[in-house]
Amino acid sequence: MIRALVTGELRADPQQRTGKNGKPFALARLSVPMGDEGRVSCSVIVFEAEAVARLLQLKAGASVAAAGTLKVGIFTGNDGTTRPSLDMVSDEIASTTPRPKKPKPAPAHRAHQGGAVASEPFADDVDWMGA
Repeated sequence: MIRALVTGELRADPQQRTGKNGKPFALARLSVPMGDEGRVSCSVIVFEAEAVARLLQLKAGASVAAAGTLKVGIFTGNDGTTRPSLDMVSDEIASTTPRPKKPKPAPAHRAHQGGAVASEPFADDVDWMGA
């Protein structure tokens, strides 16, 4: 096995599964650029809890960097053509795609506060310039 860092784009939304031991893991497929030779597909499986959580937050098309052990092989298509194949057991996931934002709670509406309207934070009855 080779320790590697692979960068690419998610071809589909990652999938969560549960192992025989009851722990969750995630599966993903990356489209990885190979320069002038096009792209290669990389199958990624993630067991590390934090990396699983990061991966499952992402959607298809997100840019992803996956670090882990890489197995390089050859895939033979139905038409007999051969292409490289990559399989990774990743222990770290990073992305430049922003994480989904948590919705902010609505502010409590207060009509008046000490004679001032809440939407006007400096409209109060205090003379700040006087001595």
